Amino acid sequence: MSDQRSNRAQAQAIEHASGPMQVLAGPGSGKTYLTIRRIRHLIRHHGISPHKILVITFTKAAAQEMKERFLVLTGHAYPEVHFGTFHSVYYHILRQSGNSDLKLASAADKHKYLTHILRMIKSGEENNAELYQNLLKAISAVKNLSTISGASEIIRNHGEELQQQFPYIYEEYCRIMEDERKIDFDDMILLCDKLLTHNSDVLTFWQNAFFHIMIDEFQDISPLQYQIIRRLSLPQNNLFIVGDDDQSIYGFRGAGPDIMRQFMSDYGEARQLTLGINYRCTEEIVEAAQIVIEDNKNRFAKELTANKRREGKKKEAVKISSFADKEEEHKYLMERLKEMTKEELSQSAVIYRTNAEAGALSRELAACNIPFYAKNNIENIFETPIAQDLFSYLSFAEAIFKKGKGGSAGGLRGDFYRIMNKPSRYIQRQAAGEPVVTERLLLDYYNKKPHMQETVRKLWSDLSMLSALRPYLAVDYIRKNMGYEEYLCSEKDKEKKEEIIELLAELQKSAANLRSFTEWKDYVQEYTCLLHKKESTENKVQEGIKLLTMHMSKGLEYTRVYLPDIRKGAIPNRKALSPEAVEEERRLFYVAMTRAKEYLEILYYGEPSPFIGKLKETLQARA
Repeated sequence: MSDQRSNRAQAQAIEHASGPMQVLAGPGSGKTYLTIRRIRHLIRHHGISPHKILVITFTKAAAQEMKERFLVLTGHAYPEVHFGTFHSVYYHILRQSGNSDLKLASAADKHKYLTHILRMIKSGEENNAELYQNLLKAISAVKNLSTISGASEIIRNHGEELQQQFPYIYEEYCRIMEDERKIDFDDMILLCDKLLTHNSDVLTFWQNAFFHIMIDEFQDISPLQYQIIRRLSLPQNNLFIVGDDDQSIYGFRGAGPDIMRQFMSDYGEARQLTLGINYRCTEEIVEAAQIVIEDNKNRFAKELTANKRREGKKKEAVKISSFADKEEEHKYLMERLKEMTKEELSQSAVIYRTNAEAGALSRELAACNIPFYAKNNIENIFETPIAQDLFSYLSFAEAIFKKGKGGSAGGLRGDFYRIMNKPSRYIQRQAAGEPVVTERLLLDYYNKKPHMQETVRKLWSDLSMLSALRPYLAVDYIRKNMGYEEYLCSEKDKEKKEEIIELLAELQKSAANLRSFTEWKDYVQEYTCLLHKKESTENKVQEGIKLLTMHMSKGLEYTRVYLPDIRKGAIPNRKALSPEAVEEERRLFYVAMTRAKEYLEILYYGEPSPFIGKLKETLQARA
């Protein structure tokens, strides 16, 4: 019955001839199937020229896949149909309309421009990779939301002074980009809107170029992108949009579920259809996801059902598992993955809220010899400044007390420079003027300052202790006894302190069961080589369990899905303070849940996420 209902809805959408239409397409409801068949129907039954049809989606991969499936469906009969992303379409319009000299700014270009600006304002943070990333996010937020206020939240961890200087940074960045005739993805939208607003001839040309416009993933469109599309679709308004307000997860780009309602308001004559049959997930997974998402208030009500139904006795398809701590949760997950064949692993995924979770998982997978493939580049914690400080401490201590006699030998000046004032000891760089730094060198430099000599002797005493400890205990000694952790956390907000302490704990944990600094270095080198090898072959080799964020999982599907760390404070993310932000976090969790085709397991330690309270009760009642 439900299958027939879905077919009728799809048939109505496919046969829709003209005018605006909105299709609410739940997860796994066959959006691509619908879209490519509607294109064929327009050409064959309504005489629409293939080159007059424009199909837009959000990623290059999705556009390419849709095009390939359409060409296979039609026997490559209509290659003139235009498939592209929003940005590729806007870039094409700009370059074909007298802006052929515009070039897309590379990552290196953006880094160079920001480095110049930070030097101009003497920020002293030209080597802070996290700051560069957040500044680019903040700049993008301003361009998408047309307000500078949203940028403050993104860069708030970098200090009040930088927040005050951000308007200047933004203006200067835009000026340099304009002078260099470079644009970024956000500029494509802004410039295209400006072009079509102020040049009626260009607007008329592109309105005549496309008679039918079809948009996939419409819930992810920004208000400005929508404004451009509305202009291009005039006067026919043959605008066919497919989307799901329950999967709107890009609020930071200005997108939101309200755009779906806005469409129906703007086009009073528009028809609306719902594709409510999920062809991807089992019945239990669809029901579990529905229990979660129904707590959102800002959404279209939908009756979603599954096409997949199990015959006879049902196997458990949705499970929630709780643990005492993160270590126990990860140990359980590793045991489950060890039981799987290589083929099963390659069809499964571990999906987490933020990429920070990937590092710990990848190290444990590597230690257990479980193959994995990361959709996002994994941050290597051993390449962080904090890790480099710890290595310098141990390297310097080893150079003195393992090779020398009674500490008379010295360590490399580069290592000493990293550690001498972490925590603050007020040691001057001039005091370590030789390539090899010894205790005697420093004592002689401070021969008239007894308090500084005492500081040097205390440091050497601590270094002697470090040289006698295994790496795990040595890191603990640096953190707690030498004041390094307190030094890092001083004057940081609660969130930043938690991040620092978690990173230190992960670094310390990685050294457990290793007998020497040499063994730790060998482990770090092997792990680093493994990550670099995976990054260099990411487009060729995709064997093993998939690791990816909830955002990255959009549009993908796996036989088995594990969702770790579904606890309070992790999801909804602690930064989600408003009701709207919490609802977006719930939508993000809903997207992750509906990636699972046959088995979904939710894991948490400590206090569970409020998102799974009602689901836990339902599963327990059925048990």
